[in-house]
Amino acid sequence: MKKIKIKFLLILFFLFSASEKSENEESLFFDVGDQLEIEFLKNGELYMKNENFLIKKIDVELANTPIKIKNGLMYRSSLKENRGMLFLLTNKEDIHQINMKNMRIPLDIIYIDYFNTVFFINKYVYPMNRIEKFNISKIKYILEINAGMSDKWGIKQEKTKIFLINTNNKY
Repeated sequence: MKKIKIKFLLILFFLFSASEKSENEESLFFDVGDQLEIEFLKNGELYMKNENFLIKKIDVELANTPIKIKNGLMYRSSLKENRGMLFLLTNKEDIHQINMKNMRIPLDIIYIDYFNTVFFINKYVYPMNRIEKFNISKIKYILEINAGMSDKWGIKQEKTKIFLINTNNKY
């Protein structure tokens, strides 16, 4: 009977110390993404026109490498109203890298065709939501801006054209 009590106490001690250790270990390893904040880097200016009328000029950060395309606006807590990220798609697989994982702000996602015309607007895409997928063969650029700005600025499907002035002179 005494051996059973000792074994039982040893098992309890082991379970308690193991659970205490795992709680301490968890506090040592935190998600770096929760602490990370990435700053906006202006690479150019984007002009938007309806017919021949300028409707908006914004500063853009370019996503023009595989890692920039994959990361996009992740780990950003805010985006000023007159800013956005322009994804320069070099191949059809690039569009599949874009997602709302680790996003902190809701966005309007604007798909732009090879004629620099807005093809589709995915409005009010909230963090962690799935992005609508469709025929990507016509898409050359994707512009991400704060949610609601496409309506506020008057961006229209098949009407609004974009023009990029690259201030860094490199793509």
